[in-house]
Amino acid sequence: MKRNYDFTKGAVIKGPIKSRSQVIEALKNQQKTLTSIRLDKDVIEAAKIQAQEEGVGYLTWLNKKLRAAVLNEENKSDELNRRIEKLEKAVFKKKAI
Repeated sequence: MKRNYDFTKGAVIKGPIKSRSQVIEALKNQQKTLTSIRLDKDVIEAAKIQAQEEGVGYLTWLNKKLRAAVLNEENKSDELNRRIEKLEKAVFKKKAI
């Protein structure tokens, strides 16, 4: 048995490990980047509370909320433009001559 082990390339698997293929898949899918940001204390406390209510870790919860806010921003803009066009068509039914 080795005295020291290197866990730098280890993957986090939640729950029981069922097979070797599950470990291999977890290693392939590691797409997280380690970063450091400064957030207000009240934001962290609120995130921890919300995450606990949903039964996930607060960093997972924050990542989910950031994804929704950042990556869906364009989709929300497109949806807003479609809704505005629909309203304009309903309000301005007659064309100017």
